[in-house]
Amino acid sequence: MLRDIAMRISGEALKCITGLTQIPWAEMDRVSQGMMDGIANYAGDKAVEARCHDATAAIDRYIDERMPVLRAAPDASLLSVQMQAGLPEAAIRANVKLAISGGQNEPRDVIAGLTWALLTHPDQLAMVRDGRASWLQAFEEYGRWIAPVAMSPRRVVQRHVLHGVTLEPEDRVFLMFSSGNRDESVFARPDVFDLTQDAGPAVTFGAGPHFCAGAWASRCLIAEVAMPMIFERLPGLRLAGEVPFGGWAFRGPLRMPVAWDA
Repeated sequence: MLRDIAMRISGEALKCITGLTQIPWAEMDRVSQGMMDGIANYAGDKAVEARCHDATAAIDRYIDERMPVLRAAPDASLLSVQMQAGLPEAAIRANVKLAISGGQNEPRDVIAGLTWALLTHPDQLAMVRDGRASWLQAFEEYGRWIAPVAMSPRRVVQRHVLHGVTLEPEDRVFLMFSSGNRDESVFARPDVFDLTQDAGPAVTFGAGPHFCAGAWASRCLIAEVAMPMIFERLPGLRLAGEVPFGGWAFRGPLRMPVAWDA
């Protein structure tokens, strides 16, 4: 489910969103992973850094290939709309790379992870199937329960004392979205996957000026397309082995063997 289905759905969707439709979905996954590893390279591993630079250089080449095509035949993709709006080329390239870095792994992990959650909670799946809950509710609750972006680093700008700890300018802090999404003072059953509870206060997509620009694209892809399609087209879908989860900055299933009826 993770490698052969969720990864491919996410990659094909991201090709359409960005406008880089000429590359295979597996290449979209490769360059996204290269950048994500670079973003999370807190130890400064030179090999990881090199792969990140290779990924960003590849994206620049793909943008170069598509720009003349989209000038001649504009469309609604991210690349084309920015070109039509007259944004500086440096900003266009940065925004496309940002969309790729945040638009591949997270939808992939949620598609696979939500499928796992529903298969291991048949009562919750039954609620969706008989209309007592929507796929969007399932999506929002899973994102609260297992945040695909579990942590975000920030740089301290001004001196601040938090719970007796003094944070100085230039200190680095980690904001744990996964912890906030299980705040027992906010959620009635924080550690339970339960479609009946209100996931509205969750910070799955961040908040304020840092709210995820792709939130509704993700909701549309997963809740309106991917999840209904998976459960409709794969009758008798079931797990076929253990599903380990990993990651503390970006969290999701590491593998997910499944089977279904022919």
